[in-house]
Amino acid sequence: MIDFGRTSLDYARYRIPFSLRLFERLQQSKIGCAGQHVLDLGAGTGLLGAGLKDRGCVVTSIDPSIELLGRSESSGSRVAGCAEILPFENDCFDVIAAAQCWHWFDRHAAPREIHRVLKPGGSVAVIYQTYIPLPDGIAERTEKLILRHHPGWRHANSTGINGQVLRDLQINRFIDIESFSFDIEAPFSREAWQGYIRTTSAVGASMTPEQLLLFDHEHAEFLKDEPEPMRIPHRIFAAVARKPGSSV
Repeated sequence: MIDFGRTSLDYARYRIPFSLRLFERLQQSKIGCAGQHVLDLGAGTGLLGAGLKDRGCVVTSIDPSIELLGRSESSGSRVAGCAEILPFENDCFDVIAAAQCWHWFDRHAAPREIHRVLKPGGSVAVIYQTYIPLPDGIAERTEKLILRHHPGWRHANSTGINGQVLRDLQINRFIDIESFSFDIEAPFSREAWQGYIRTTSAVGASMTPEQLLLFDHEHAEFLKDEPEPMRIPHRIFAAVARKPGSSV
């Protein structure tokens, strides 16, 4: 069973902030502007919500994990709940943002609920900031270790692009659908990379304490001679769309 609440301390310590370039690009689509009421869906510890709040948005965070919400960096409202049954009235948010989580949603129920609670003319943004396991790189070597411990892990070797979300938005009557991506290098200490990896579904969220201890030891062993900071390639991807109608 996957339980991200078990990773809440590592989430708070080691998950990296979203790129400033992401917020600049979103604002070009009128997402994340001052005064907007934003629902941060699958908010986790609130990294995305914190960035939106810094830009003047009023943020409500929702996540199934009370443990993650309890370590949230966003000081707005926090609600325990899921994307498939949103505890909000119709037409009440200017923006709904979902970061690092679309692949966990029910692809039929969640988009319908997002459509319901968005105001006419409101926007949705689905965001990923994903490390890229390039050949012979630290991320690829880490994934090979994960797969030795968790052979059935289905999120290995990601390209950082979730094309399915574009279809999901189109099927559910969103319009003006666009997407963009760009790459960055994120610096990590050896400790921070280990902590970051512990937050993944195949590691801290699903391993037993004994399994995690063994994995962490083996991970530390192959990282011990890596010079710091280790620069890990990441890809930022966003799909944005609008609910039909006028917000005026």
